Amino acid sequence: MRHLRRQLSLALLLPTVACSAVLTPTATTYPVTSDLDFAELASMKRGESCAKTILYIFGPSGRASVAAAAQAGGLRHVRYVDNRYDNNVLRQRYCVIAYGE
Repeated sequence: MRHLRRQLSLALLLPTVACSAVLTPTATTYPVTSDLDFAELASMKRGESCAKTILYIFGPSGRASVAAAAQAGGLRHVRYVDNRYDNNVLRQRYCVIAYGE
């Protein structure tokens, strides 16, 4: 009975421990100084890199960076950068998406 009570206490405390999200500034830190034509995105090459965290505790695993996204897409010149954050109960995922040539 004592063992069961301890496991139940730990199970109830687990969701409250180490609640954090890993967000790195990518596209939000660069000023946009030229006119952007987002219609060009469909014709550009695309690369994506993600970092995942499980239960806000284990992770992040993976590289969510512009360099990793460019490498994954085979890009030599990055023209646009976007990001996506998916938050589920068990898994969080932050992705950087790079577009270019």
